[in-house]
Amino acid sequence: MTRYIPEKYRQSSFKVGEIGVTFNQTLRVPETHLNALPAGLGNFPLYKVTDFRSATPAEWRDDAVFMPVYPQEAMWMRFSQSDRPQALIVGAGQINAINGKPFDPSKVNKGERSRLEVALDGKNQNYIVVPPQPWLDGWKAEDGKVYQFVAAEMGSGQTVEGQITGEESEGGIQFIVYNSVKSLPRVAGPGLLGGGVLYGGLESLGGMKSIGATRGVMRSAATSMGLGRGGEIEQKIYPDPYGVEVWNNTPAEAVVLYMVSSNDFKQVTGYDAPATPVTEEEYRRRGIPWFKLADGHMADTKGSDVFGKLKPVSSGTGNPLDKLKKKE
Repeated sequence: MTRYIPEKYRQSSFKVGEIGVTFNQTLRVPETHLNALPAGLGNFPLYKVTDFRSATPAEWRDDAVFMPVYPQEAMWMRFSQSDRPQALIVGAGQINAINGKPFDPSKVNKGERSRLEVALDGKNQNYIVVPPQPWLDGWKAEDGKVYQFVAAEMGSGQTVEGQITGEESEGGIQFIVYNSVKSLPRVAGPGLLGGGVLYGGLESLGGMKSIGATRGVMRSAATSMGLGRGGEIEQKIYPDPYGVEVWNNTPAEAVVLYMVSSNDFKQVTGYDAPATPVTEEEYRRRGIPWFKLADGHMADTKGSDVFGKLKPVSSGTGNPLDKLKKKE
């Protein structure tokens, strides 16, 4: 008998600083060509680590959140458009999603261990500003595209972290937010052209002041997940409209989100993992189109060429969207 987790534990989003973050389930885009933005098929459920502390992996932070994901599952992040602009660094496995650089440069240089380095780079922008940035679908490459965020098991060799650093030790997704040193005018985000399913609702999880794990007794051997790269999506990362000098040098807050394989979700929570809606049949039933943003007037940051050199996450039994395209 299927036993799903009570709704009282589930939340749809969390806050880092004043930015609300929501994770949206979506179809994997084909890897054969540049794709328009895929629509959201619902929010990933999010859970507080503290609600399941007795069974969660010991290295997970008490003040973090986690979500179940299926191997090879795709996702995109939505950011709330608050009235107070903030700068935000997004990383997965402590690899910056905009420039492809590790937070700790010693992971690549293999030299003397250096301190964790997370800083805003104004010359080669390594962060986003919210608003106007409404969402992020993947790793920022060059030429106006990103490589879709796709879940990959730690230890599989398919995470971006593993391919760049040679190690798969961090996993998860990291968010580091910076406040401005003065009041800033709000810059409106782009309009939406075509379809798209967006979801709201914010629940603050309280402050988190640092990145890195808290250690304790071993509680779980659940399979942790990281992010690999999928197909190409046409998406801009808007240049900072204010300039890097307006942001504090010290982060205001950092939040870590962990991902656990849906196969091990019950081991961590005691409940069955929610079913994924990402199927060819569901896509057809809803008649969900691709969509674009009315952002032709907005510039784009350069991104990094490192992501294009990485191998994509294996589609396993096949990408449902590939079959859909062939039939149409």
